[in-house]
Amino acid sequence: MSAQTAMWDFLSKKNRGFKPLADKDGDDDADRESLLSLAAQPLVRRGPSWRLFALCLVATSCLSVILGAWIGNTARRDADAFSIRHTSQYSPIVDNIDIHFTTLRFNGSLLSSNPFRSDAGPEVDAAWKSLGADYSAARIPLDLAAKSGLAPDQVQIKQKYGGGYPAHVEGMHHLHCLNLLRKSLAWNFAYYQAQGLGPFSNDKEILKYHVTHCLDILRQQLMCTVDVGVLGQVWYQPEGKSPTPFVDFNTVHMCRNFEAVRAWAEENQLPAAEDTPVDFLEPPKEGGRVWAEVP
Repeated sequence: MSAQTAMWDFLSKKNRGFKPLADKDGDDDADRESLLSLAAQPLVRRGPSWRLFALCLVATSCLSVILGAWIGNTARRDADAFSIRHTSQYSPIVDNIDIHFTTLRFNGSLLSSNPFRSDAGPEVDAAWKSLGADYSAARIPLDLAAKSGLAPDQVQIKQKYGGGYPAHVEGMHHLHCLNLLRKSLAWNFAYYQAQGLGPFSNDKEILKYHVTHCLDILRQQLMCTVDVGVLGQVWYQPEGKSPTPFVDFNTVHMCRNFEAVRAWAEENQLPAAEDTPVDFLEPPKEGGRVWAEVP
């Protein structure tokens, strides 16, 4: 049996009601040949054009880029939020501002000065003041006190003045301490002693305790947040001498956005002590701790 005859038999069985029509001359063989020729043609499926395919490909790529950027940005924010909560005591600052981390290269130059390294005088004092080294305490709401590490028997503000707890931002206190160490340097001390302001209004013994308190607070802070970065070396060649290694202090660090924290501390300052009513604070509660010595 030929292949054409087999194909015809197959089509005839699949279409039992089909009756071939003869042409005017009754040539059934011609009709059969025509039908078999059509059946033998390959099946052509019509689909989207290459232009539509390219358009879909471009749209998918753009969507993937946008989605990837969104996921990356969300992951970064989540990582920043986790980091600040994992490495710091909670305070309202965590919820009120966007704490994030960015890379920053330190200015570690040994022989080039800047406004914060100048000798005692109004200009250097203004530079340190701009950092928030002299800010007053902020107000911590009652409902966030325990979460912020404040105890019920710590000093509180009277409800008629808004309530809450007066508390300093620790980072601003660290800057206060560093500023006091700067003022106590041998070449600056006489200038500030003569002014007799702030810590220098106290007698020498109390001033000594204040300075060494600041020194030790900064020691503990540096140990608590010990930097695991490394200091490489560069080649330094003084005129007329051979090259010698010298430590490069201009290193890159992962830093929090200090300016946002400073702005929060500034905006949330309570009035200075001399500007507050005499009954601004709640008296000690019965049974609460009252220290017999400075803690």
